[in-house]
Amino acid sequence: MTSSTEATPVPVTGKPPTAGLRPGLLRDPFGYLMDASARHDGLVRIGPGPLHIYAVSHPDYVRRMLVTNAANYPKGSMMGPFRAALGNGLVTSEGDYWRRQRRLMQPAFHSEQLQAMESHITGCAARAVERWRRAAGQGNPVDILDEGIRLNVEIVLGTLFSTSIDAPRAERLRALTSRVFVGLASKVWTFFIPDGLPLPGANAYRRAVAELDTEIYRIIAERRAADDRPRDLLGLLLAAEDADSGERMSDLQLRDEIFTLFMAGYETTATGTTWIAYELARHPEIADAMVGELDRVGVDGLPAFADLPRLEYQRRVIDEAFRLHPPFPIWFRGTIEADTVGPYRLPKNAKIVLNPHITHRDPRFWNDPETFDPDRFTPERFDSTARLAYYPFGKGSRICIGERLAVTITQTVVTALVRNFEFTISDGFEVIPRYVVTCQPKGGLPLVLRER
Repeated sequence: MTSSTEATPVPVTGKPPTAGLRPGLLRDPFGYLMDASARHDGLVRIGPGPLHIYAVSHPDYVRRMLVTNAANYPKGSMMGPFRAALGNGLVTSEGDYWRRQRRLMQPAFHSEQLQAMESHITGCAARAVERWRRAAGQGNPVDILDEGIRLNVEIVLGTLFSTSIDAPRAERLRALTSRVFVGLASKVWTFFIPDGLPLPGANAYRRAVAELDTEIYRIIAERRAADDRPRDLLGLLLAAEDADSGERMSDLQLRDEIFTLFMAGYETTATGTTWIAYELARHPEIADAMVGELDRVGVDGLPAFADLPRLEYQRRVIDEAFRLHPPFPIWFRGTIEADTVGPYRLPKNAKIVLNPHITHRDPRFWNDPETFDPDRFTPERFDSTARLAYYPFGKGSRICIGERLAVTITQTVVTALVRNFEFTISDGFEVIPRYVVTCQPKGGLPLVLRER
């Protein structure tokens, strides 16, 4: 690392307006940050105003912030809008509290637990196939984003709460979560708005969070009072015990973790599945190759948990889709103390926006990066440089705890789609990405399905 006396000033996007913010940042924060990241070395300051916002995409700098000096880069104040909904769950908590919660929750994501979820996940996918088959028979396009959300809500509710949630209650949870997610999406960029400024929709957002709180606390109370506790995720969290203190999670801790798992689980997996479907619709020969692999491996219908590691080509397709379309295209961090990153010096209290969306498309680290090429993830091509520049689920100790569950669900749903259907994007539909915490196609993704 370069010493602080030799550090190079961080490049700046341009002169700020009177308010200290570029007009483009106010109009389209996501697009502005993506453009700024792509046009610089991998670390750029967003205007020389008072906010000290830095966009980061160079994999060496990302590793510095997430792995080698991660203690200096907590989630920070930029996660404030998320904390309003997620509380002190794994996504937002820090320090010793986060480490304790991570230890308590880790067993819920071990292979044995994932395998126990197999019948529920495949059952949900099979019911989705029947819905899609009816739509195809009637000549109706299927919005795979909307269907993905519906399917993943069903999967996540079942893995969280087993069979204790009936259909009307599940629908209420889905509707409330959607309201919270929409409210959260509108709050993400409020970190650069002066404190005390009234924001539209703030009261509606708080009401949605409060209503979802009521539902979740009611579920926790019912489960605590029950004689028989299923071994779903809630049951495992209720039984989790700190090895040092013997303490178990309070209702507040359970609420925060359930809120986090539900919000992060259904939206990111549904978004990922949607972008995979988008790429396969554009590359039907790749979908055909996936079906050929299913035949060679002997998967007739939906895969069992034990089948998934053998679907090597399918996993490369998923990895390539996550490269071009990471479900979370940006992450937030902040500096506690000043730090030297590569040749640059970052001040204390800087606001950091990490950009996997740009890292994954940087031609310095990926050959022909805009091309959808699953074979770039073969062992001989996915070398140390590419590994460093690929982080759809994060890096270091805070890598997503639900990565294996997300991939398991994604593989099952993608198998259900390609095994049963050929598909194209509806004529005339223009796919325009939009940032809503995840990155989704604006207006969904209508597919015309034909039975394979």
